[in-house]
Formats: sequence, structure tokens, C-alpha cells
Amino acid sequence: MDLMSAPVLDVRPLMPEERCDLLTLLSDLTDEEWSRPSVATEWTVKELALHLLDDDLGWLSRGRDRDQSGSLRTDEPGGFVAALTAKNQQWVEGAAGLSRTVVIGLLEWSGQQMDAYYGSMDLRGFGRVAWASDGAVPVWFDIAQDLTERWVHQMQIREAVGRVDEYRDRFLPLVLRTFVWALPHQYREDAEPASTIVIDLTQGGVWTLTCQGDGRWVLSAGGVESPDAEACFDADTGWRWLTGGRLRQEDLAWAGPERFREPLLRIRGILV
Repeated sequence: MDLMSAPVLDVRPLMPEERCDLLTLLSDLTDEEWSRPSVATEWTVKELALHLLDDDLGWLSRGRDRDQSGSLRTDEPGGFVAALTAKNQQWVEGAAGLSRTVVIGLLEWSGQQMDAYYGSMDLRGFGRVAWASDGAVPVWFDIAQDLTERWVHQMQIREAVGRVDEYRDRFLPLVLRTFVWALPHQYREDAEPASTIVIDLTQGGVWTLTCQGDGRWVLSAGGVESPDAEACFDADTGWRWLTGGRLRQEDLAWAGPERFREPLLRIRGILV
């Protein structure tokens, strides 16, 4: 199974709900919480909110309005990821003078604009998600990965202020079902054809990587009997692994050759 032939996963009905959660949370913060550092990034809560606003404005400008003046080239000095990191930091620093009321108001406006833009998209059109494919991905996946980014940053905000509540579990199954597509694109290990690795993501479902030869693997839903290796992540560990979080040895239940394990742990559902 590949992304272009996979069933459509339409997350658009969830986007206004996720945005409402964010706006409610930000409106309820104290001044101290608004400035509190995030343990997951080098940004504060305010800076994470500014980054989410930048994400909206970039989608609207480049996608809806076809203005490519803010696009980064893939041959930027130091690499695309370094250039993107610098661009993100430049925006956060430039917008540092905006008040919480202004940021929340802009996020509410941009969310409405994004919902209308999402609604105009052909879900079977072509998008691009570099961590899941070297080429095109279906638009529905592009939108789904946008939900994962928004969810991760809101989780970082919520963890910084101690207000995770039920937010994690309401969205986590869909987030993990999106992240899982990093596996066949990034996993590389030479093995006998038809070798299998079962990955249990708990709320994200059970998946199998099968070797096609030449170090390439394909993804399928569900498990198989007697896999060559098996990994089991609990719900909280799975998303942290795929977003570069630090894992302890006991966070992963593993059975199988160690050479299959290390390439798996290097996989990321984000650009790093």
C-alpha cells in the first residue's frame, strides 16, 4: 500500500475543533503562563502560538493565493531544514511585540480562512510532505500532516502550562495514523525479501513493514504471525518517538534483531 492509493483520511471536520481548543486555552492563560518556556522546544508558549500563526499565513499565501515569494529553495545554503528553521525563528522574533489579544484574534481569523481554504481543496489532488515521500502525496495527507503539526505544538503548549486534559487522546489516533506513513519512506535496512516488522502504536493501530528487497519496505495495516521483529509503543511514547522526543529503554517493548531496531528509532514524522 502506498499513499497515493491509500483510502482518503479526511481530517477537515476536526480542524475547527482543534482550533477552538487552542483559542480557548490561550485565552485562559495567565501572563506568566503565556511567557512560560516549553520543555519540548526552545520557544515559549507565546512563540509557539506565533509559529502556529505563521503556519496559517504561509498556507494561505503560498497555497490559496499562489504567492511564492516566501518559499524556500531546496538548495538553500546549509540545507532546506536549516533554512526553514532560520525562517521560523526570524518570524517569531519579528512578531515578538504582538500582544496575546492580537495573536489570539489573528489565529481566530486565520483559522476561519484556513477552514474555507481546506474546504475548497480536491483531496485527491497533489501535495507535498517531504518526510513521507520524495514526490507528491495526496492533498488529504497534506492536510492531515498539518493537523499533526498543530496538534504537536498545542501539546507542547499544554504540557508547558500543565493543561493536557483530554486533548491528547481525542486527536492521537488520527495523528499516529498520519505519522505512520513516515515508516515506509524512511525505514532502510537490508533484509531478506518478505521479512516483516510489526509496529504496535496502541491507539494508532497495528502496522507491518515488509521488505521488498534492496533495503526498501512497504507498509500495510494490521499484524502478521511470527514477524521477524516486533515493536510496541504505548500511546504517549509513539508520538514522542516520531517527533524526536527522548525515549528511555523501557519505553519500547522490542523483540527481534537489534539491527532492525535502530533504523526504526531514527524515523521522524516531522522535518528535523
